[in-house]
Order: sequence, then structure tokens, then C-alpha cells
Amino acid sequence: MATQSPHVLIVGSGIIGLLIAQGLKKEGISCEIFESEPSASTYRPREWGMSIQWGLPMLKDCLPEELFDGIQTASVDPNFDPPDPGILPTFNGATGELMKNIPLLHMYRVPRRGFRAYCAQGLNVQYGKVLESVEYDDENSTVTAVFENGTKATGTLLIGADGAQSRVRLSILGEKGRPSPVPYSAVNLHVCYNDAEKALFVRQAHPIMTHAIHPDGYWLWISIQEVPDPNDPATWVFQLQTTWKKREGEEVGSLANLKAKAETFGEPFRSANLWLPEDTKVHVNNISYWVPVPWDTRKGRVLLAGDAAHPMTFHRGQGLNHGIADARSIVLKYRDVLDGKMTLEEAADAYRDDLVDRAGEEVRLSIENTHMIHDWERMANSPIMQRGGHPNEKKAK
Repeated sequence: MATQSPHVLIVGSGIIGLLIAQGLKKEGISCEIFESEPSASTYRPREWGMSIQWGLPMLKDCLPEELFDGIQTASVDPNFDPPDPGILPTFNGATGELMKNIPLLHMYRVPRRGFRAYCAQGLNVQYGKVLESVEYDDENSTVTAVFENGTKATGTLLIGADGAQSRVRLSILGEKGRPSPVPYSAVNLHVCYNDAEKALFVRQAHPIMTHAIHPDGYWLWISIQEVPDPNDPATWVFQLQTTWKKREGEEVGSLANLKAKAETFGEPFRSANLWLPEDTKVHVNNISYWVPVPWDTRKGRVLLAGDAAHPMTFHRGQGLNHGIADARSIVLKYRDVLDGKMTLEEAADAYRDDLVDRAGEEVRLSIENTHMIHDWERMANSPIMQRGGHPNEKKAK
């Protein structure tokens, strides 16, 4: 079988797109990265943290050795060495009583923005590239990305890593590729209390992250997001999240509304929200999902990865891990292409089939989990309470 040399177009410079690019670069495969944001210094106002769990060892096939070895430096608190195994303390959201320490694999919690910058080291990202359409040239076996600014790029493979509202996915599947909303309201915010005593109180349950399930149907979250000075708790930044069933006419993004809810919370979730400064920005999350289905890869010329391939609800914290598995799978399969073990089309179809099976199951599990943790009668049997962040045994290999 003749060796083929792919040139890969990656649409989206989020973490997964960058991991794919880093892995392909390690294998000597040429690629270009295109990002719709106007520049590297343009930041979306909404920020959050993510947990790298069973995907952690997979990063070794994507990142250069020095970046893989230094992952802890990119975590939310580089001074905290996470235990193996770890735990996720789970509380009764009304009483503050500890219900269960959910076992976790060895993991790192990373800030989205910071880890994105970490993974971008040594890569050239082309900014201001908003995808308009995708064109295929069957005669030359190529694919072309057409951008709104009139520029084009042509390669042998285009990978859509452009998030939950992926334009690449819509170009492949049309309306069938649109994600579905879930009937839950969600708010996400960041706070620095500028008060050492308050910060220590909020962080008391766990150094990195904890959550609570409330009998009234709330899910509550506290995690550390940034530790500028480990010796000065007044500088610490936290991420807080609250989700609940949607109510018609409710002003979801209102700080007053959130604080009214917090009056019914147990500690430390109650004070963490009641102490929010009045100028705190409350970001409303629109939660959606899309169960991946087999798509036409156009003879190995178009793939999806990360949230573009399997947007899922976040209450089990598995989106990033499956995205890492996507990136690793692409890198290994295109290594096989270079070694003459498979064609570009065979590699693309094998990747797609594995993703649809692996991540499709997780999307369905995550939806089930989201419904169950907002139902006090069912929450004890939810996937997060029963399995934590562990995938099925056959999926973890």
C-alpha cells in the first residue's frame, strides 16, 4: 500500500483543535489551523474549568514531551498535587451534609483559557477565519474551506473542531446536525472575594472542586479557577455554577435571583453565592447536546472532533476527555496512513465509527445523568453518583 501524505485543515483553535495539530506536527503531518476569533488576545467573556481524567495519559500521543510533562503547571492550582485516586465530595445542597465522596481517577483541573494557550505553544493559528462553506473536488481528492473574508484553503482532509454550534457539522448534515436544547437553566460565574477568610471558607470542602445536589432540584458547583498567590487566599478566583429546571418568565441571569435561591442552600454553597459582589457578571449557559451519527466522510475528506462531534451536557464532566480521545485517535490513525497501513479514507471511516460508538454512548449517558441529578428521588442512581467520571471498562482502554 503506497504511503500517502495528507495536508490537514483544522477549523477551530479550541483545545481539541490544538491537540490535533500538536499531534499531527509530532508525526510530521502538515496542517493549518483556522480560528473565527479575530486575534489571540480576543477572549470570550464566559470562562470555565475542565477536568482531565481518563484522557490524561492519552495526551502523551498528542503533546510534545515537554508540554505533556508540564501539564500540572497549566492546572488551576499548580501548587496542588492531585492524589491518585482522587475524590469529588458530594453534598446535600440543602443541609450541607456530605452524602458521598465519589472516587475519581488521577486528574487535573485546567482553566479553559489558560489550557488553550498552553496547547497553542509552537503552533501558528490563522485568526479572523469564519467558515462560510466547504467544497469538495472529487477529481483531485481535495477539500476546500471557504471563509467569509474571501480567502480559501485546500487540503486532503478538513477537521471540524469548531464547537457545539459547529459550522462544519452543519455543512455535512444540515438541520440534522443542529444540537437539541435541554430544559434546564444554568448560570456560570467567577468571583474573587478579595477576602482571605471568605476564600478559605468557600474552599473548605475540597482544594479543587466539589458539588451538591439539592432536594428542590438544584445542582450546585464550586471549583477553584485561579490561584495567583497560594499564600494569599484573598487573590483566589472561584468558579460557581447552578442549574435547575427552566421556569417560564424567570430572569435567569439576575444576581438577585441567584442570591434568593442561595438562601436555601447549605454551606459552603450558601455563603459562596450570598457573598458575591454586586458587580459580579452572571453568565447564562445554554445547555445542548447532539448524539453523533455516522456521517459521509466524503472519501476521507471531512471529520468532526470534540464538541463539534459530540456536544454533551456537562454534569458528568466528560466532554474534554472524549475530545482528547478524538484527538489521539486522529493522530494514531494518520500515523498509520503515513506508515502505509491504511488509506486516508479507511482512516477517516475507522475514526468516525469509533467516535460514534464511544462518544454517542457518553452523550446519551450525560443526558440521563442531567435529568436524574435534578430529581431528588432518582439522583442516588445517577451515573455521576454510581460511576463518577469513569467510562465503561472497554472504553477506557
